Amino acid sequence: MKTKIERPMQPDWWTKTLVGAILGLSLSTVLSSLVFVIGLNFLAQSTIAQIAMWCIAWFWLPLFFLSYLCRTGKHALLFFSIANVIAFALLFGLRA
Repeated sequence: MKTKIERPMQPDWWTKTLVGAILGLSLSTVLSSLVFVIGLNFLAQSTIAQIAMWCIAWFWLPLFFLSYLCRTGKHALLFFSIANVIAFALLFGLRA
């Protein structure tokens, strides 16, 4: 009766959870630091500091959700690792 074969649920949901929690938090912290560094030229330091602190949650929750959209935990780990390396390189490049 079924025309499509259902894909079995991947047993690596815990890997996606850890990647989303740890590397997602790391990436969201770096992204909020980028908001702070870039925003220093446009807003007062106290204002941009508050915006950057609130950006951590705004970035982390969607990133945590995106970790579950990856096909496997290894793909999530690879994607988040590459994104972290790029974000850290950009942050250190802007601060230098």
